[in-house]
Amino acid sequence: MLSNQVAPVTVTLFILFLFLALGCGEGQNPVQQYGEEVLKAKGRVERVRAQADMKALETAIQQYYVENGRFPARLTELPLVRNQRIDVSLYAYDPATGNIQLR
Repeated sequence: MLSNQVAPVTVTLFILFLFLALGCGEGQNPVQQYGEEVLKAKGRVERVRAQADMKALETAIQQYYVENGRFPARLTELPLVRNQRIDVSLYAYDPATGNIQLR
């Protein structure tokens, strides 16, 4: 009777061992994997923010042109940049055309 109970326990332990051994995958621990995912997500957020800021800058450049008849010589001339925290070093700006793009 005892051997009938040992077999299912042994099989269950073996399956649990396989699950744990195969579940870790490529020798990477879960904490490291989580950290890498957090860093990837942070990078995606920064890219999306930079793109949103670029759209706001494009609008501000056009508004500046309408009000002043010329494009700003530098992005720092824009009230948007002076009033908000926008890192203008992320953008390549051509004052002759008013074109802006991410570096």
